[in-house]
Amino acid sequence: MTEKVTKLALASRLIVLLVQMVSNGALPEHRPDVFRMPVSGEQKQCCEWLDKLVKRCLGGLRHWDGEYFLHIAGNLYSYENTLAFYPLYPVVVRHIAQALEFVGVPLSQESILLVVAVAVNLWLFCESANLLFQLTHLIFNDLNKSWNAALIYCFNPASIFFTAAYSESFFAFASFHLMLECLKPTDNFRFIRLGAALAACVVCRSNGLITVGFPVYFFARQLLVKGKEPTSFWQLTQMALTILGAVGILHTYYFYIYRLYCLPSMTVNHPHHVVNYAEERKYLISGQGSEGSPWCQYTLPFPYTYVQSHYWDVGFLRYYKWKQLPNFLLALPMLSFMHWHCYDYLRQFIKDVWAKVTPSGYRELVKEHVTFPFVLHAAFLTLVCTVFVHIQVSTRLLASATPVFYWFAADHMPKTLAKLKLRSKAGALFIWCTTYSLVGTVLFTNNYPWT
Repeated sequence: MTEKVTKLALASRLIVLLVQMVSNGALPEHRPDVFRMPVSGEQKQCCEWLDKLVKRCLGGLRHWDGEYFLHIAGNLYSYENTLAFYPLYPVVVRHIAQALEFVGVPLSQESILLVVAVAVNLWLFCESANLLFQLTHLIFNDLNKSWNAALIYCFNPASIFFTAAYSESFFAFASFHLMLECLKPTDNFRFIRLGAALAACVVCRSNGLITVGFPVYFFARQLLVKGKEPTSFWQLTQMALTILGAVGILHTYYFYIYRLYCLPSMTVNHPHHVVNYAEERKYLISGQGSEGSPWCQYTLPFPYTYVQSHYWDVGFLRYYKWKQLPNFLLALPMLSFMHWHCYDYLRQFIKDVWAKVTPSGYRELVKEHVTFPFVLHAAFLTLVCTVFVHIQVSTRLLASATPVFYWFAADHMPKTLAKLKLRSKAGALFIWCTTYSLVGTVLFTNNYPWT
C-alpha cells in the first residue's frame, strides 16, 4: 500500500506542476505591490538558457510567501518582516542549494533555490501522504478510510501550497511523523525520534509549538492506562528532555534573531542588492541599527507577534472588515466543515465523560477516544483561524497542520470512487477539493490572491 500511496501522491504533484506550467505561460501575470526576493542580476553566462527554462517551468511556484522563503534561503533573515517565517524549511533549502553550487551546478542562485525548494516539497509531500495513511490505519484499522484520507490529502483544497515554495509539506510531514511516533510502542530510540519530530514542528511553523501537547498527552495517557503500574524515573526524564530539547532549539533560533536585530555591537555585511531593496521598501535591516526594534524591549523578546501585527495587522478580530468579505467566503468551506465536525465530536465526548464518572470509567474513556487530542488540537486551530489570522490562510493552515480534516472527510467518502454521486456529501466534498485545487493553482501561479 505504501507504493500505491506514493504513486498517488506523486501523480497529484505532477498534475499540479503541469497545470502550473500551462497556466503560468497562457495567462497574464498579475503584478501586485508585494515583497519580491531581491536578486543580484548575476547570471552564469554559460548556461543562461537553463535559468530561463527553470523560470518558465517553475516560475509560478515562487509567489507570495514563497518569495520570503526563498529570500531567507538565499540571504537569511536580512529584513525584519521575514521574521514571520520560521527557519527549518528555508534553511534546509539553503544548505542543499549551497551543496549543489559547490559541485558546480550551472544555474544562478535564484534558480537553484527554486528548484531545490520545489524538489524538497515533492519528496516531503509523498512522505507525508504515507505518514497520514499509516497514522489513519494505526488509529482506525480501516484500509478504506486510510486510503480515502490519503486520496483527499493528495487533492486537498490547498494543494498548490504543498508544491510551491511554502513550508506546508514540511510541516505536514513533521506533524504527522510526531503524531505517529506518539502512538507507537515504546522502544530504546522512540524518544530520539519523538524529539526530532517535535523539534522539526516547533522550528517549521509558529503553530508548531502547540504540538508539544501531543507527547505530553500520550505520555499522561500511558500513565493513566497503566493504572498502578509504576513509571520509571528514566521514562519521566526522557520525556522531559524530549520537550526541553525541542523548545531549546526553538529558543536558539530566537537568540540568533535577537543578536541580529537587538545587539548594537552586531554588524552584518549585506550584498548591495539586499541593502538597496531595503532602502527602496523602507525595511528594517539586520545588524544596521543601534536602537533595535520595539520587540527587543519585551520581557521575552520574541519577534513573531510584533512582526505579524506591525507588518500584516494580524490580531484578534482585526480582519473583520467588509472589504475582506471575499476572503471570508474563500475560507468558509474549510472553517464551516471543521467547526461543525469538531463540535459534533466534542459534544459526544462530553456526554461520554458525564456517563463515566469513576476513575476506571475515565480510563476506559481515554482508551476508547484515541482521536480526542487530535480533534481538540484541530478545534483550537480552527478557532484561532476564525478570530486571529488572515482568514484566507485557514484552508492551507488546517490542511497542513492536522489529519482530522482528512479523517472527517474520509467518513463521507464511498468505498470506491465508482459509487461517488455528485448530489451527496461526498460529491460536494469532491467538487470543493477539485475546484479549489484547480482554480487555486491557476490563480496562485499568476500571482493573484488565493488562500
